Amino acid sequence: MSLISSNNPIVQNQSLVQFASGSAAFVTYSNTVNTALVGTRVEINKSAFESEVSLGSTITYKLIATNTGNVAGYVTLTDKLPEGTSFVANSLLLNGTPLPGSTPESGITIGSLEPQASAQIVFQLIVISLPNSLQLVNQARADSVFQTAEGRRVTSTTYSNALVTPVNPLSVSASLQASTSHTFPSDFVSYSLTIVNEGNLSLRDAVAFLTLPAGVLFVPGSVTVDDVISPEADPRSGIPLGLLQPHSTVMITYRTQTTEETPYQTVSQAAIRYLISGTPSFVLSNEVIVTLVKPEIIVTKQVDQELAVPGDTLHYTIQIRNAAHIAVDARLEDSLPGGVRFVANSLKLNGIPMPSARLEDGITLGTLLGQSLNVVTFAAQIPPQISSIDPITNAARVIYTFRLSDGRVVSNTSLSNSAATEIAAPIIQISGRVAPAVVEYGDAITIHAILTNNGNLAADVSFISDFPYGVDLLPKTYRVDGAKRNPSAYDGNRTWLLGSVPPGSRLLIVYSAVVTDAYLSEKILGYVIASYTYEADGRSMNGEAVSNPLEVDVTGDDE
Repeated sequence: MSLISSNNPIVQNQSLVQFASGSAAFVTYSNTVNTALVGTRVEINKSAFESEVSLGSTITYKLIATNTGNVAGYVTLTDKLPEGTSFVANSLLLNGTPLPGSTPESGITIGSLEPQASAQIVFQLIVISLPNSLQLVNQARADSVFQTAEGRRVTSTTYSNALVTPVNPLSVSASLQASTSHTFPSDFVSYSLTIVNEGNLSLRDAVAFLTLPAGVLFVPGSVTVDDVISPEADPRSGIPLGLLQPHSTVMITYRTQTTEETPYQTVSQAAIRYLISGTPSFVLSNEVIVTLVKPEIIVTKQVDQELAVPGDTLHYTIQIRNAAHIAVDARLEDSLPGGVRFVANSLKLNGIPMPSARLEDGITLGTLLGQSLNVVTFAAQIPPQISSIDPITNAARVIYTFRLSDGRVVSNTSLSNSAATEIAAPIIQISGRVAPAVVEYGDAITIHAILTNNGNLAADVSFISDFPYGVDLLPKTYRVDGAKRNPSAYDGNRTWLLGSVPPGSRLLIVYSAVVTDAYLSEKILGYVIASYTYEADGRSMNGEAVSNPLEVDVTGDDE
């Protein structure tokens, strides 16, 4: 019996008879019987894309099933998963077409496979544990069914080659996490590093190194190793971990603080250095990106007058620019210098009057969108009488809040520049005293007055003695810094012309008066007054300064 052809197999069979007659031997052959050999025969070639795997890695298998028989057959392929692996869901492809829900262990239906036709199956497994043999041993099986011409159903089973893939016994992973993905200047960010030795080997002299991005500060004393505080540890110089036993986990935590110099995005990564069989090696963690949320609210303030005089009205303009792309909720606060009065109903927001708004109560600006500009205008008046020529300096501030992706709400403040207005004016002040404090009719009283100009402009000053009727002045007693004044300086009605009083002047004025019996009260109440005029910014201005009350008791004649 012999097989003539592998492509079209035929089994030939022939019988023979051997016999002898006398000394002669003879052979007689029968006819030759040819029997055609039909059937399905599936050959499976199995291969893997990876030559070595480790814990947690993925291995991709490829199976090529070819019908080397001469009859089409219905083929089902089954592949039992190796120890320590798990099927990657929906990774199975038949001739490039996904088979959702199918698994190698439950059987892959190839269907009818024609003679000399092939089918390709690809699927993936993930290594979830280390097998004891440290090998992935795998062999696929094909079950085929075909029907003969006589109607018989014939089944057959074939196996692929046995594929052996080594498994690396070393498996170290490092996972880095941050307490938030978004932060702001001066915020504290906590990091946790989880180091897992899932392999079968001990890792000696392990050290964890953690990079700190530029502009980020390490918080001293914040390192913990497995919840034990390590006050001297610094992630930048390395955190000693010692021996990492097989199947062990170490948790490291530490804190950082952002600054104004922290960039928009910071990238942190850990490196674990260790010795394996005396050879140094290392593993890197994932990168952690933290985004700095930093609104840029720019507040500028302007005033329409750089030089003003008492009584002037100043018009202020405040621009609030959101230069970033982050929306904020904002409120404007502006405290005017003492003595400067807000002009009611002068406040406008983006040109729209706000009649009920009061500057001292703050102005709600609402939501400031990114790349937006808001303008606030208002007026303030300098009082006609001032006691100082210090510049009127004023700055505004905007208090704003914004929300981070982790739900935290952050408040911050932006200050404007100072808008300054110089004051041009004389500051005329006058005070006085009178002696004696008690008089009788006919007695004289002496008034001492001090007049000063503490301003920055000269003023033409008139000195006025304001005492009631019955207190008669003695004009010839009038002295200024001990010197008599020209009689023409007196107007005959309680007023003397002092002329120009320059800035920084201090004048001592002394004069007398007689209390006559025409005065009918028991108490004299008088004042000395400085009335003045001056020129400023091309305008004529005037003012008046009144002294403290000057009191004298009067005792009448008892006879």
